[in-house]
Amino acid sequence: MFSMEGPLWRALNLIADVMILHFLWLICSLPLVTIGPATTALYYAMMKRIRTNEGQVTTNFRKSFRENFRQATILWLIVAAAGVILWLDLNFCFTWGGTAGKIMLAGCSLLLIPCWMVLLYLFPVLAKFTGSLYDVFKNSLLMSVRHLPLTLLLTFLWATAWLMLAAFPPFTGLMLICGAGLMAWVTSHIYIQIFRSYLPDELEEDRKRIDNEWLHRD
Repeated sequence: MFSMEGPLWRALNLIADVMILHFLWLICSLPLVTIGPATTALYYAMMKRIRTNEGQVTTNFRKSFRENFRQATILWLIVAAAGVILWLDLNFCFTWGGTAGKIMLAGCSLLLIPCWMVLLYLFPVLAKFTGSLYDVFKNSLLMSVRHLPLTLLLTFLWATAWLMLAAFPPFTGLMLICGAGLMAWVTSHIYIQIFRSYLPDELEEDRKRIDNEWLHRD
């Protein structure tokens, strides 16, 4: 139980890695304009951590942050600009009122659905696949629709986290300590399952790795 390969040590290593990635994400997101590269690096390091069980999360985070900095920054600026435009439109609809305002409000509200679906996948897709910004947006939209049940599960997880923040104060303390890393760890399991549909070689590698780990334990 207390050996280096025991469940207690593995659990402590996982907790440490989750907290390390959380604070790395916070520090690298402080300029705000770098939230995109930080989020991409967070998912890259976490998905690699889950798949390979290797503890080099800091190295993997820095690697992804550096390699995807340009694309992720542009992607984040596009997302931020779209968010500001939608927020202004919604405020305009509320202040306008009347039938026309209600119609515009309904249209903007409906537009939030595909925007949210794409946002769920953008940075994990960029962390996992190479391609142009157009490819990232297109693949994020297609994956969110094709894997709709898992997209709804991701939405449920994020909604639950936000509700817990509002309704359960102790949860706020937990999120301050490891929130970004914890949510990345939870959601990365789902993204790994989705991405395996497009990476059959990776699935085979993971199966062989798991078989080898069990053989060594026996």
